[in-house]
Amino acid sequence: MKNKLAATIALSALALAACGGVNRDGTRDKFISDMEEIGGTADGDCIDDVFRDYSDDEITALSEGGNDERSVALATDLLECTDLDG
Repeated sequence: MKNKLAATIALSALALAACGGVNRDGTRDKFISDMEEIGGTADGDCIDDVFRDYSDDEITALSEGGNDERSVALATDLLECTDLDG
């Protein structure tokens, strides 16, 4: 249950972060900021490493609510960069 909640929070944060187009640095920074607002943390270097494995189109698809295999994999990878326990 906790993992599902964490995934939902991460996906929501990424969706908000990527609004208005994908700029990897801006998306990373917004994702980190959004995670901090909900009491968690996110590692910027880890996020950069994750983003290297995905195209801008894949990041955009996830931010628009994509639920395909790559979107789920991206969300899962991003979760590994976060600590929702603060």
